[in-house]
Amino acid sequence: MGVIYVAGERPGAGSTAVAASLALAIRDAGFRVAAAKPLTLVGDDPDGEFLSNLPLGSESAGATAPPGSTQMVENGTITVDQLDQADRRVQRLARGYENVVVDGLPLVDTEGGAIGIASASLTSRLQAKVIGVTPYARSLGSAELAVWKDAFGDALAGVVINRAPLHADHDVHERLALEFDAASVPLLGVLAEERFMLAPTVRQVVDLLEGTVYAGASQDQLLIENFLIGGLVTEWGGNYFGRLPNQGVIVRGGRIDIQMAALNFPLNCLVLTGCESPPQYVYQRAEGQDVPLVVVASDTHETTTALEEIADRVNVRHLEKVTRLAGGLESALDWEAFRAAAGLG
Repeated sequence: MGVIYVAGERPGAGSTAVAASLALAIRDAGFRVAAAKPLTLVGDDPDGEFLSNLPLGSESAGATAPPGSTQMVENGTITVDQLDQADRRVQRLARGYENVVVDGLPLVDTEGGAIGIASASLTSRLQAKVIGVTPYARSLGSAELAVWKDAFGDALAGVVINRAPLHADHDVHERLALEFDAASVPLLGVLAEERFMLAPTVRQVVDLLEGTVYAGASQDQLLIENFLIGGLVTEWGGNYFGRLPNQGVIVRGGRIDIQMAALNFPLNCLVLTGCESPPQYVYQRAEGQDVPLVVVASDTHETTTALEEIADRVNVRHLEKVTRLAGGLESALDWEAFRAAAGLG
């Protein structure tokens, strides 16, 4: 049994996304794998439940490790009891599995306080290989990368650069590759910044806008990657509404013509603004297609302005997101080096 411990450089670096997608990729490579988050820095952390419920095999990881067993670490110090509980939890998961992916503690907390020693004590107890996750930054250099080696020593399998924008490709491969070498830290790969990972669900949009759902309520976990405003469209509707994936359309409540035109094409959500209820024809079409139909009191301008705050509600805890990320890991990472370093088998 091998334990792979995924640690973010700081909270929000992407350790949960990488841990979840790694677990799915390991499953797809033919290994039996479980995933868990035994320790957290926050009191109510839904990441543990999300990882426990990933579809990783015929047996649910959550069946042997209930989500509630995630323990909160205070002041950057892991108690002996917490170490014991985390160790027991991972050992329970290891029964019948070849690998366990652990979403671990970050190197620093939200205030910038170092907790690498606490994290290292857990990896030592678990005899885990560590995969570090650090967001891309122009300022990233050997001094910052050396901290990983200082914290985890020989247990460090390598570091993954996360959320690298397209324009950073030259910097990553020409400058950062040398910085990794100077710090004696293996660069396992680069995960590109992807718009899809920032997509909100229909439910998150509804909650933000305080809308009322009239149809398609069962589809509230669909992702909205693109928002379109149905206004004065001067071309055929298919050229406008039929060109983008995972789209949500925002239309003034009185424009039945535009609403019906939009429903001729795949939609993940239709938002009607400035009205109390949808037109009957639109409601029937949306209900028949099981398209989420949302009505909001605010006008179109107010609605689009409110959606600027949606990023605060978005998270990675969506199976479609981590599944897509998992599908690209083999090409994004040095997969053979990763398998060797992580002891997959």
